[in-house]
Amino acid sequence: MKTETESQLLDIIYKTGPLRPVDIAKSLDISLQMVHRHLKKLLQQNKIKRLGSPPKVYYQYLKPIVLPDTTKLEPKVITYIEENYLILTPSGERLFGIKGFLWWSKKTNQLNLGKLALEYMNAHQHFQNEYNNKLGSIDATFKIHNTFKKSYLNKLFYYEFYSLPKFGKTKSGQLVYLGKSGQNISAIKQLVEKSKDTINKTIKHYRIDAVAFAPHSIPRKIQFLDVFKKKLGLNLPLLLLDKIFVEDFPVSQKSLSKLNDRIENAESTIFPNRKTSSFNNILVIDDAVGSGATLNIIAKKLKLLNPKAKVYGFALTGSLKGFEVINEI
Repeated sequence: MKTETESQLLDIIYKTGPLRPVDIAKSLDISLQMVHRHLKKLLQQNKIKRLGSPPKVYYQYLKPIVLPDTTKLEPKVITYIEENYLILTPSGERLFGIKGFLWWSKKTNQLNLGKLALEYMNAHQHFQNEYNNKLGSIDATFKIHNTFKKSYLNKLFYYEFYSLPKFGKTKSGQLVYLGKSGQNISAIKQLVEKSKDTINKTIKHYRIDAVAFAPHSIPRKIQFLDVFKKKLGLNLPLLLLDKIFVEDFPVSQKSLSKLNDRIENAESTIFPNRKTSSFNNILVIDDAVGSGATLNIIAKKLKLLNPKAKVYGFALTGSLKGFEVINEI
């Protein structure tokens, strides 16, 4: 039951816009401690949402989302979407599962919800299953063969495609975007939980004896693959790949729109440690594959050190087309 103070607090946030707790306390002439107590209850009731992090925290009125009727959706479709869908709203809110799908369908003015939901499930299953390698990942080796005159990777795997035609980014695509561009450690942890079993199966199946992580193109406060590597906790020798910035100016692979430029960037900035010559089956892990230039050049350089080595690439997400620019991460 909402108290009079809670009603007043909610009303002032609704009329004024996002406010700090200290501003609310002054407006209502109550203690800051009492403000926080009421804010906590309103958060639990999904009446407001929190913006920012200490010391800059605001609270915003949360307008109720009127979603389409789901009674016409098949239970199996709802279950599938619950497990596989995530969308990020323009304000930065993460909407998982059926709630997110319904929000997207309303936002994009999709009319036949039942047909749309079934179409999404079928499209996602089709692209996942068509290239499935029975280890829980997508065999995307075709992409390397179709993109480059000479492919150095023995195999390339994705955990999930980055995006799907019509429906946009997949759940893994959204999590990679959140973890990399949004600097969100929680998203990276979720990706570890999702992909760890598949990575371990890949290691066992291909008798991997060393692992490497693609070096970051540009410096960030939170480096995606550093966090991923730590949370993944593989018990294998780790190969170091040095990333050299020419004249100390980092150029991101994702900022280059031409394939030849991406190849040149990888060739001139990534250098493996010479100790790699003692390993025969190497797994190189990356967050997302756009062109595949980074992994293909890494494989080339590893094989120059050990021509007998087999090099496998594993990306959490990757593009569906032969060469697709993923420039938002």
